[in-house]
Amino acid sequence: MKLKEALSIELNKLVNADEADRMYNHTITSKHLFQCPDPRCDAQVTCANLDKPKSFRKRDPYFIFVSDHIKECPIGESIVHELRKSKRGMKDPEALSYIHDEVIELNFSSGSRKVLKSDNGVNAKSALTSSRKHLQKNAEQDLDHKRHSRKRLSGLVEAFLAGEERFIETDDGRIHIKELFVSVSSRQDISLLPDEPKVYYGKAWLNKIRDFYQVKFISEMTCGTLKCKPTFFIPANLIDDESNLVRTSRVNLDKISSSKPAISLNMFIFSFMPPTKSNKGNYINFHLNDMTHIYFKRNN
Repeated sequence: MKLKEALSIELNKLVNADEADRMYNHTITSKHLFQCPDPRCDAQVTCANLDKPKSFRKRDPYFIFVSDHIKECPIGESIVHELRKSKRGMKDPEALSYIHDEVIELNFSSGSRKVLKSDNGVNAKSALTSSRKHLQKNAEQDLDHKRHSRKRLSGLVEAFLAGEERFIETDDGRIHIKELFVSVSSRQDISLLPDEPKVYYGKAWLNKIRDFYQVKFISEMTCGTLKCKPTFFIPANLIDDESNLVRTSRVNLDKISSSKPAISLNMFIFSFMPPTKSNKGNYINFHLNDMTHIYFKRNN
């Protein structure tokens, strides 16, 4: 859902992204001082790219939510509805929409080589023998499996950890896989991070709070003079969604959060924006949009 207007906290009125761009460095001084246009909801909004010079922008400024809505907010409910609807229409609901299909080379036993676009399937010749057809069918199935895994966060993480030298196609163009990952570290000032989708990672603890969970990273990040451990919340509506994965089910999260001694996790979160300083206090938070946007492994 594209957010056309947001409430400017500084001006106490609704503005669109173009207006915010024109008023920036005048009556609007921060890209973070916006919130949900619904008067009952105080979900935090960032105007992405607002502070970036026009010549360096990949996209024009736009509004994006960086915290959760109250339960009764119709805008928040609409976002959840649209996300569920789009996932139902996807071939692979676990795939990250930001990652595009790739061009993959397959070598067949005959020695011939075909360059295949992963969304076009295997382009077979009509004169293939039955044995070659069988090989090609298996290759097509392998390609389909690889295509899905390479678009999922889990597949990207495993490729990154394995040190694979490969490029991925994104909405913002082709990038090396290493460019997608950002370590949660005290050396990182979040105000200097680009307003682009990234995978942030680091060691973290999982804590249960009533019917939802908090993930707190062990390392700190900074925002100006503020230094603290970034967190994000896993809300109940995402956990209890029928499409949620077994790995992130309430049963598994309960098991991890209640373990004695406590289990630390290697946590990865795909985030459309860098973590943000909360407008409500001295906190640095990520915003979790979907359960497929987190992946974790237990520390050995």
